[in-house]
Amino acid sequence: MIRLAKLSDLDAIWALRLQTTALLKSRGIDQWQYFKPEKETFIKDINQNEFYVYELDSKIIGMIAIKSGIEETYLDIYEGAWTKDELYYTIHRLAVDTQFLGKNISKELMTFAHQLAINHNIYYVRIDTHEDNIKAQRLFTSIGYKLTGYILLEKDHPGERKRLAYDITLEGETL
Repeated sequence: MIRLAKLSDLDAIWALRLQTTALLKSRGIDQWQYFKPEKETFIKDINQNEFYVYELDSKIIGMIAIKSGIEETYLDIYEGAWTKDELYYTIHRLAVDTQFLGKNISKELMTFAHQLAINHNIYYVRIDTHEDNIKAQRLFTSIGYKLTGYILLEKDHPGERKRLAYDITLEGETL
């Protein structure tokens, strides 16, 4: 079941964040390293009702931030262009418990995000990932995202700032 996260979920969310950091590091990916994203980021997402968890048998096995509004790091895009200049949702902090990798949990979370957008009359979604995160890139393209260029994370972001930028135009009816 996918549901809005609560502050009482924070310990489980943080444990999944740390597990994901270790997984990315083991794959040689400079993403989610250097204490980013911070615990405060998750708290802010939860308080803004923009963070969801995938729960199975009372255990959080996946998570996703589905953000509305302008993503500041998306204002400048390099070696390409966003497909549209209209309202969009941004997906961040997508992660799945390593015990459940390969079981389409990420795809279910992305599908949930798309349906949430459609239900709010938003038909355009953006996302980014590290250029070494091949698995994320495969996921995005497998569900229809297009590579549009790259963005740079904030100037104070430690480590590699370059992120590949993807977007998708959604179709469908609201539930």
